[in-house]
Amino acid sequence: MSLRTHIHHGWAELVLADPPRNVLHADLLRGLAETLVELAAEAPVLLLRSQGRHFSTGYPIGDIPEEIFHEDAEVRAATPFETVMQRLVDYPAPVIMAVQGDAWGGAVEMLACADLRVAAAGVRVALTPARLGLIYSHTGLRRLGRALGSPLLREMVLTGLPVTTDRLERTGFFSRVVTAEDLESCTGEMVDAVLCGGPQALRGTRHVLRILEETENLAQEELAKIARLRHRSRLSAEFNDAQAAFLEGRPSPFRKGE
Repeated sequence: MSLRTHIHHGWAELVLADPPRNVLHADLLRGLAETLVELAAEAPVLLLRSQGRHFSTGYPIGDIPEEIFHEDAEVRAATPFETVMQRLVDYPAPVIMAVQGDAWGGAVEMLACADLRVAAAGVRVALTPARLGLIYSHTGLRRLGRALGSPLLREMVLTGLPVTTDRLERTGFFSRVVTAEDLESCTGEMVDAVLCGGPQALRGTRHVLRILEETENLAQEELAKIARLRHRSRLSAEFNDAQAAFLEGRPSPFRKGE
């Protein structure tokens, strides 16, 4: 199984267990979406972590579905990835994530859905859609902007360069950065601290925070324009060339003189 669930007293642990990369393939996402619904019924505090070298390298580059770039918002929302992101955001209780390895692409948005993030020193985080000729979703950019801050988000999505834990801790993206050896104990302390709060108060507080953060203010015409831009990027020659270069191990086709 690429997803494991452990139920504890007052909290639940989900483990991405498809090392070394923990790719967010469709089956894993569907399983995660279903598990989140099941857990939400009792709403224990949630800890999400992974096994292996990487926290997750995001979507498999060779199998990025066109549906997540569809112009119809309902089609986009029904994809496994968007379903998981929304269910993490809507989860009733606090969500904590422990990051033992690098996170790329969609995995970074997954981290942005958490309330608290604990990381091992040296972890790198990167957003590379532009290097693939793609435009990231406005909902994802909004979540990432809140978690990372606008200046750092702009740097990451425009350059595609990885950012390390020292900067991410300073911005508050990571609540704690510790040695790899101390990651488990520090995460446990964070879970214990959250469990000291009243369950009803924790759920109510997270609900209020979600309302404040997730309110959509864009006009319909602007949303439609964003959808068209993203849809065109997925069908573009830029994406086809960049995808082929990645899968064949060639340099970026956008770098001149190479």
